[in-house]
Amino acid sequence: MSLRDLPPVTLPGGRSLALCEVGDPTGRSVVYLHGTGSSRLEVELYDEAARARGVRMVCWDRPGSGRSPAQQGRTMRDVVDDARAVLDVLDTGRVGVVGLSGGGSHALVLAAAAPDLVRHAVVVNAGPPAEPDVLALLPASVSGPMRLARSRPWLFRRLGGLTQRRGTDLLGRVAEAVRRRGLDPTDAAVLERPEVRRVLEAAAEEGSLQPDAWTAEALVIWGEPWGVRLEDLAVPLDVFVGSEDPFRPFGESLTRVGARLHVFPGGHVSGCVPAVLDHVVSVAARD
Repeated sequence: MSLRDLPPVTLPGGRSLALCEVGDPTGRSVVYLHGTGSSRLEVELYDEAARARGVRMVCWDRPGSGRSPAQQGRTMRDVVDDARAVLDVLDTGRVGVVGLSGGGSHALVLAAAAPDLVRHAVVVNAGPPAEPDVLALLPASVSGPMRLARSRPWLFRRLGGLTQRRGTDLLGRVAEAVRRRGLDPTDAAVLERPEVRRVLEAAAEEGSLQPDAWTAEALVIWGEPWGVRLEDLAVPLDVFVGSEDPFRPFGESLTRVGARLHVFPGGHVSGCVPAVLDHVVSVAARD
């Protein structure tokens, strides 16, 4: 197996983060922040590209996902303390940071709030904040749930528990069928690739070890303001978006804060193909 587990990182107060790495163990360090509802195992998608580029890619389960205990009252800015603890243990300087979907949301906050930790930020189909100016850009299919998370979190929590259910029971199978029916065709084709399906299924299974992991983190992302101004971003930012991804308008809007935009064919997970994975790693490893 290309993925290597690392000893958990313990934070002040005793909370711990489950940690792993892929790529070149002696290479330049890059942090990867997994998608919401997923886990650290997702980083295995990048192993081949990281090895080829001489990059050590490190990922941890965020609180409430996988094997990292939940954090009461967690906010988006708490990613800074977690990243600082991990980087202190790794004894590395400023790093490139890559994030997919909800991990991209956290990468944006980390880059804006802690330029002393981040050398370069790269986000892939980053989840947007539920702010009025952003919601106005997005299709109703995503802006509707985001508005609900902000205005009626109790209802969002109940609906999220149903739509994001996983497992082999009837409700789990129905929820999976509904999710797949709404996939972009390119996403569906990418998910049929054995090497992609294996990693994403294992990462999602690990991510759901704790109940309602997806819903709890979605409420962190959408339920409250992020507590940073993306306009104040002081590190280079590259934004990768799928041409058919519903978050694309938010990604494109980040060009106003100096982001470089990269568009690939398909939807939310269509970047999980060798050419895009390699491009992401090459950009994240730059000075």
